[in-house]
Amino acid sequence: MESIFLSHHFDDEVEPVVESFTRLIKSHDLEVIDGRRLQGQLVLNAVQDKIEQADAVVVFLSKRESGKTNDWVQQERIIAQTLGKPVIAIIEEGVANTAPFSGFETLQYDSNDLVETLLQLSETIFGWKMELGEQVEAHLEPDDIVATVIENANLQGVVQYRFLKKRSWGEWQEAMVVPRPGGVSLLLNGVTRDSQMQIKVSTNNGTWNSAVVNRNLRILVS
Repeated sequence: MESIFLSHHFDDEVEPVVESFTRLIKSHDLEVIDGRRLQGQLVLNAVQDKIEQADAVVVFLSKRESGKTNDWVQQERIIAQTLGKPVIAIIEEGVANTAPFSGFETLQYDSNDLVETLLQLSETIFGWKMELGEQVEAHLEPDDIVATVIENANLQGVVQYRFLKKRSWGEWQEAMVVPRPGGVSLLLNGVTRDSQMQIKVSTNNGTWNSAVVNRNLRILVS
């Protein structure tokens, strides 16, 4: 897990409260993304792209939200749920959590006492990180396989990985190949503390597989 999209109303009165939640998210070593600066792009498309890039979404609803701005926050919530992102709404006391969102988990906050809500969000983020995992860098071996990967680096799907979960294999995913001095590294997403995975190298000359490995991340392909 690398980032969270924070959906909120841009208002000077609510900004100090939003900043408290921003600092909490950053304390988990996560990037905070929002819709503040869109480089002149069409708002809906740009915001959707940002939400799609994020690993999870936190929606912030305050009493000062009304009219069009509130509609945008709700729209961002819909986009996140449509994309299947983990979403949690932080709602100020006295603000209704109306349909179609009433069945989803929310956290309530009082702007005069944020401690409990901050703790609850921190626990939620920890759970997300345990479930979604993180991006890790693996070192590929041996040298002849590394040379094959470098020679075929312009092709898609040369290096793939999959996770072993509850005695069954997940879908193959493409690894990002990063040339390093003296070798090749692989960037793998979604790796958790207990992950077990397998690496596959495929070219026109053949297919090579690793044994099942864990987070020691020295991957020998044969």
